[in-house]
Amino acid sequence: MDHSHMGHGDMDMGDGDSPMCSMNMLFTWDTQNLCIIFRSWRVTSTFTLVLSILGVMALTAGYEAIREASRQYEERHAAALESTPRDGRDERSSLLWATGSTAQAEEKKGKVIKAAFYAVQVFYSFFIM
Repeated sequence: MDHSHMGHGDMDMGDGDSPMCSMNMLFTWDTQNLCIIFRSWRVTSTFTLVLSILGVMALTAGYEAIREASRQYEERHAAALESTPRDGRDERSSLLWATGSTAQAEEKKGKVIKAAFYAVQVFYSFFIM
């Protein structure tokens, strides 16, 4: 099939007058139209490259802070569950979402909070990547 009659030179990418973003997947020192995460986060000079590197470092530090907060919560939650008296049920019944003892309610709450921490960590890790 001959597609030579289909010109693509006049296609508008919606950027207006601004040049296209270069989103390199490898480490680069290029400062020409390098976009990081968003089109509005554009590196145009060495100064903005340094600021962007510092911004990415801050994002990474924030991710590590969330991971540490999650670990600390899990430790506190495990200690609180250890100190809470259990009724005579076996371990499998304490995992059910039925109404029950204070220990079960505390365990359910802890699972929801741990799941929320996990969701934030996954979102954050994809954002950084």
